[in-house]
Amino acid sequence: MNRTFMIYILAAIISFSAITAITMQPISVSAQTQPAQQQPQTPAQVQPLAISPSCGQVITQNVILTSNLNCAETDGLIVNAGDIVIDLNGHTISGPDIDSDTQTSSKVGIMIPNVNNVVVQDGTIEGFQAGVLMTGSQNVEVKGMVIKNNQIGLFSTGASIVNAHLSIIMNNQIGIAGHSTQQSTIEDNILFQNTLAGVTLVNSDNSVITLNSITESGNGLYIDNQSNQNNVNFNNVLLNTIDVNNANGLPVNTNGNTYDQNNCMTANPSGICIGK
Repeated sequence: MNRTFMIYILAAIISFSAITAITMQPISVSAQTQPAQQQPQTPAQVQPLAISPSCGQVITQNVILTSNLNCAETDGLIVNAGDIVIDLNGHTISGPDIDSDTQTSSKVGIMIPNVNNVVVQDGTIEGFQAGVLMTGSQNVEVKGMVIKNNQIGLFSTGASIVNAHLSIIMNNQIGIAGHSTQQSTIEDNILFQNTLAGVTLVNSDNSVITLNSITESGNGLYIDNQSNQNNVNFNNVLLNTIDVNNANGLPVNTNGNTYDQNNCMTANPSGICIGK
C-alpha cells in the first residue's frame, strides 16, 4: 500500500470514533512537497486543443473532452505537464467502481503528480479510488465539477495552493481530504452524503474553508491535531453525525484554527457553532 495514502487513512480512521475502517488499494505515485509560493499563478491562457484522449493517457497539453470516458480497468487521465486546462466539457470520466456495490478500485480519475498550474473543470468523475489526486503539485484548481461515488472525491497530499470551488461532491467515502497540504481554499461547494466525512484535513496548514454546504455525512468537517492556522467560516454544516470536529475536542487555541459564523448543531469542542 502506498505509504502516504496509508498514513492518511490510518490517521483518519484513528481520529473518527465509531467509524469502521476502509481498505485502500495502492496509488502508484509518491508525494513530494513543492515549495509553497505566496500568490497563486494562473495557468497559461492558451486556446485549448480539442482532442479525444483515451483512458490512461498521459496529458501534456490542454484538453477538451468530446465524449465520455469509461475507464473500467485503468486510470482516467494522468497529467504530466504544467500550465494546462483539463476541460471535461460536460462529460463524465467513469472508473472501475461505477457499477460495483463495493469500492475497491486502486485507480484515479485525474492524477496530477508533481506538476504546477493545472485547472480541472466542468464535468463529472465517478467510480475511482480518488476522483482527483494531487500529489506534490502546486496551484491546482478544481471548479464546476461533480465528484461522486469515489473512495475519496478530491485528495491532495504534499500539495500546496489547492483551490476547490463551485463543485458538487457527493456519495464518496470522504469528500475532500487534505494530507500534508498547505494553503488550500475550499469555497462555495455542496458536499453531502459522504460516508466518513465531508472535509478532512490531516497535517495541513493555512487553509480557508468558507461558504460551503456540508450535510448528511459522518464528520461534516474534521481537522486533526497536527493541522494549524486553518480558517473555517460562514459554512452551513448540518445533519452530520458530528458537524464540526476540531481534533476530537481539542481547544481551538491549541492549534490556532479559527471557526467563525458556522451554522451547525453539533460541535467538538462545543462553542464553535453559531449558538452552540
